[in-house]
Amino acid sequence: MITLPDNQLYYLHNVLTLIMLTVCIVLCYTGYKLQNITYKKYISIGIIAFCMIQEVLDYLNRIYFDELYNISLAVDLPLQLCSIGFYLSIFGIIMAFSSYQFNEKFEQFIFDCTYVLGFGGAFQALITVDLTGVNNMIGIFSLNWAHSLIILNVLWLIFAYHKRFNVRSIINAFLFLNFLILPVGFINYILDANYIFLCSPPNVESSFFIGNWPYYLFYLEGIYFIYIIFLYMPFLLLNKLNNK
Repeated sequence: MITLPDNQLYYLHNVLTLIMLTVCIVLCYTGYKLQNITYKKYISIGIIAFCMIQEVLDYLNRIYFDELYNISLAVDLPLQLCSIGFYLSIFGIIMAFSSYQFNEKFEQFIFDCTYVLGFGGAFQALITVDLTGVNNMIGIFSLNWAHSLIILNVLWLIFAYHKRFNVRSIINAFLFLNFLILPVGFINYILDANYIFLCSPPNVESSFFIGNWPYYLFYLEGIYFIYIIFLYMPFLLLNKLNNK
């Protein structure tokens, strides 16, 4: 696979972002209008299939196609926040269309975490692109899809399956994110890794990562509640409109 310069990688990423934005809009409208449960299920299965194909393609590229990439347990385990959000979003869709009756609180908890990771982590990753380890076309497509598909999945859950974010959701997601620190931190220690950026900030310019370790972690804890207000606002407004 041909290695591409950074300017071409950025260009491909931005073009694909616009394409995925269009797909998200179409899918939101479809989910909102579509009443047939069977058709919703088929679309959901199609979304999940594409997500899994993307994931397989990503790892095939890391192992075989990208000659410059050296796969490593310290980097390539699915333990970044966006990777966790990616799999949670797939699980959320499975629960939404499944005939099995899942616990409502558990299903809501999965959506809460997915929503925050999608519009918190994945959205930020789309607008502050980190090209570390990305060298070819498959790599940049996989990087984009690894983030844009989380957002797409969350929007599908909102518009097709009427999932909602509430005040309790803010606490759920906060507790989940802090719970991850211990097991992921232990893995970081064993592998000398930096999953969920616990040991050093990512290689991007972002207002979310200010200062050096460990100060930026405390800053993130505080800014969470500020940022989450903006994520909660659409649902607060929707609730007020429905109560009129």
